[in-house]
Amino acid sequence: MKLKILILCCALLAAMFTLAGCADRKNEPGTSTTTTPEMTGNGAYDADERGIVDDDNTITEKMPDTTGSGSSTDTFGTEEPGDVTDNGVVTGTSDTTGAITSDEAAFASSYMSASALSESSIGWGLGKERDSDGRPLDAVNAEKKYAALGARFLTSGEKRICLTFDEGYENGFTAGILDTLRDKGVKAVFFVTGDYCKSAPELVRRMIDEGHTVGNHTWSHPSLPHCTQKEVWADITRLHDYVKSEFGYEMKLFRFPMGEFSERTLDDVHELGYTSLFWSFAYADWDPNANTDPAEALAKIEASTHSGIYLLHAVSKTNADLLGSLLDYWHENGYTVGAEL
Repeated sequence: MKLKILILCCALLAAMFTLAGCADRKNEPGTSTTTTPEMTGNGAYDADERGIVDDDNTITEKMPDTTGSGSSTDTFGTEEPGDVTDNGVVTGTSDTTGAITSDEAAFASSYMSASALSESSIGWGLGKERDSDGRPLDAVNAEKKYAALGARFLTSGEKRICLTFDEGYENGFTAGILDTLRDKGVKAVFFVTGDYCKSAPELVRRMIDEGHTVGNHTWSHPSLPHCTQKEVWADITRLHDYVKSEFGYEMKLFRFPMGEFSERTLDDVHELGYTSLFWSFAYADWDPNANTDPAEALAKIEASTHSGIYLLHAVSKTNADLLGSLLDYWHENGYTVGAEL
């Protein structure tokens, strides 16, 4: 009899522990959704020549999709990555070669983020409204809104201009631009692609040797918001690793191809250790067939002078022709021009 009572008590205790465990799991953080406050700031931008996609500030709880087909909605905490260490390094190996690829190692650390940001595509452009310092209001608002995601749209100092050039391909004018910068004692930021590095390595080497900053403009110049998260990490890290291997240079600044980004891709770039540089001035200089008159272009740039980030395309002969006069104008008006923010 005593033995039966003892067995019955053990069974009751086991049942109680099972029920208690179920109740605890219902209250685990991983089984409930979380609410992330929306980022503040004015996300409405006026369209430029290329058009602007409306911003969407909705922040959803999404887990990265490891199949390469995009992200899928899931409850935070219900899925854990396999073979990932505390510092975001994959401990597994490639199925085909047995080696860990750089994009897999980088992509793994994205799992460390508690939530995914909006994937809505935003095309960066500037309206005509300006503040009392002559800075575009869109850039002022964006600087506040996206600063936490490592994005910059303006310089931090008074009368400071950060001069940048995008280098998608070489059109024969970069050497002259470098000559002018050398003669004027000015440093600039050059954003390069994979094709540019492979086709004009001597110019990339000259940029580095002459003290300019070389920035990552992706390997293949895709529209990143339309790529999967793994593709974004792979394209950026491929160029990063190539430049480090071929030139012994580690890039820290990034520019989105075509100015197209999303909150999710901003976060991806930031997780890779980059600062995303946008711009507070640009004009239609990316078409080498436009044949813009240098005097007309110079007047337009001078009239918009403010403390900010200037984007020029090195494929433009006009930019190469006007650069010396432009630098003189900025210096005469008390501006510090360089690669610094």
